[in-house]
Amino acid sequence: MSIRTNLVAASLVVLVSAAPALAADHLMKVGEVMLANAGGSTAVQFIELEDPGAEGFPSTPYVLEVYSAAGGTALNTYAMTLPSGTMRYVAATAQAQADFGFTAQTTLTATLPASGQACFRRNGGTPANIHCFAWGTITGIVPGNSMNNGTSPANGMSVQRVSNTYVVATPTPNAANSAGTVDMPMVDGPPATDAGVDAPGATPDAPGGNPVTPGDDEDGCSVGSGASWLGLAMLALLLLVRRSSTQRKR
Repeated sequence: MSIRTNLVAASLVVLVSAAPALAADHLMKVGEVMLANAGGSTAVQFIELEDPGAEGFPSTPYVLEVYSAAGGTALNTYAMTLPSGTMRYVAATAQAQADFGFTAQTTLTATLPASGQACFRRNGGTPANIHCFAWGTITGIVPGNSMNNGTSPANGMSVQRVSNTYVVATPTPNAANSAGTVDMPMVDGPPATDAGVDAPGATPDAPGGNPVTPGDDEDGCSVGSGASWLGLAMLALLLLVRRSSTQRKR
């Protein structure tokens, strides 16, 4: 019994040590975008990033990049330093901060386009793109990316991520998103690559959405493959223990 127990313990140590490392920043998403207040003023805009996992963010700094509907070269790039455990990061205009009564981590210095794209990226890391989101009618995808997509929110509203689904609702900058006042649901694109962080399967875009069919969360994480690898390794370990037990009985 002692020999078998030691064998199992040693094998588990090897399995844990050899398991693929998971990214420490891959859960951060572009979670909310507002383009104008109820009066149509584009002076009130913000982009909010959300991370429910309270990750470590080892690659400093990161960047938030804003693109046009055509993608191509970024219109604006905002550098950011994310302390470990950051769960919300907002880039907002000065007027949005005044109207909603909060202080953003970054001030937007350029107008967000009516149809555009935003990406949260590692600055020089691999892979660079962690999460992208497109709103309105886009004509091209940011190079090297596929992304989530949603409608351009009406004046005074925002398009925001609620339970892995994008909806148009009452703005909630610097606070948890809420679908209490929903205008039009917008869902994520094709199946996720980050081990089910997003809802599985594809759901068609709502009318007026993007003609380009984006994928979901191309963040290069190894969660799914790591889980499969570990499962096979555990099965092999169980077979080894069973064989050892049979031989001892003989």
